[in-house]
Amino acid sequence: MALLKFLVALLVFSSLQVSSLSQTTTSSADRRLDVQALLSQICTDVENQNLCLSNVQDELNRVGRPPHDQNSVLRAAIKATMDEAKQAIEMISKFTVLSVTYREQVAIEDCKELLDFSVTELAWSLGEMERIRSGSWNIHYGGNLKAWLSAALSNQDTCLEGFEGTDGHLQSFVRGSLKQVTQLIGNVLTLYSRLHSLPFRPPRGNATSDAVSRFPSWMNEGDQQLLTSNPLDMHVDAIVASDGRGHYQTITDAINEAPAYSGRRYVIHIKKGVYSENIDMKKKKTNIMLVGDGIGATIVTGNRNFMQGMTTFRTATVAVSGRGFIARDMTFRNTAGPENHQAVALRVDSDQSAFYHLRHLHSLCPRRQIHGKVHWVR
Repeated sequence: MALLKFLVALLVFSSLQVSSLSQTTTSSADRRLDVQALLSQICTDVENQNLCLSNVQDELNRVGRPPHDQNSVLRAAIKATMDEAKQAIEMISKFTVLSVTYREQVAIEDCKELLDFSVTELAWSLGEMERIRSGSWNIHYGGNLKAWLSAALSNQDTCLEGFEGTDGHLQSFVRGSLKQVTQLIGNVLTLYSRLHSLPFRPPRGNATSDAVSRFPSWMNEGDQQLLTSNPLDMHVDAIVASDGRGHYQTITDAINEAPAYSGRRYVIHIKKGVYSENIDMKKKKTNIMLVGDGIGATIVTGNRNFMQGMTTFRTATVAVSGRGFIARDMTFRNTAGPENHQAVALRVDSDQSAFYHLRHLHSLCPRRQIHGKVHWVR
């Protein structure tokens, strides 16, 4: 009898082991199927699917050993897309020798800069995925990631629009170079949106949320004070005065002398006057704040326009690419007029930028004025 009980117990234990092993094997197989399905979605409609799958799989292998989750696949896809964007920059750089007109030359340079923006925005997206993975969750993370992926996607459209007014021959080469990276970014954005149905709007009752706050969540108390205090009472790092009674006579000189990749706020006070110059703040000029003496008092003006052979991207009187830009109490204008077609007063490619008491005037939007409220770009 004891032997019979032992045999029955052994049979039951063996059955449980087989069942457990079967469930584990099935679970592992399901995970492999899930990963393969995600990889297929990422490479959907990509011209060279085999290369795409190989590149993403290589990045996935670098992330760590299986089993991989959805976020691991997305991170690998974003990294592979970044590499693709860098290769596109190299390819487009070679087309410079094929440019015949000035507009084509400018359009090529635009495309290189715009793709560089895409690389940066993809890097930010990758960082955001890491923060989500680490568990340091914030209500804004998902919104930031979608915004950056969307910006990275739109950069390619802006690049191609720069060839308007040309014979289209060079544009077709550039479009071919952009096809793969554009499709990849679109696929990643679609997949992320599908997998993460996030509550991008903060919950009701959160008095510190962007929805009800006067200031964006990323703006610290020091910056908030700079936006609301009297300009005469604030500490400034440089003064621009057209009459020579400052550190600089042009805004461009002041910005050129500002520190690169600054981790702190660098404040430039621009005294009353009309400054006829085109300002281009590159990516390395971070955390710069321009403070004028009031709308209509401090005026930055230019007249670049499409009819001069410029791309719309390059017509901006003030162009901002450095992260963390703030401007207040100023007017930015482009006086080219509608007869000269596209002419932009202010172009902002910068993340985390804010504007207060500002007016910008140009042919695409004859009058835009910001009063009493902080307007920002996340």
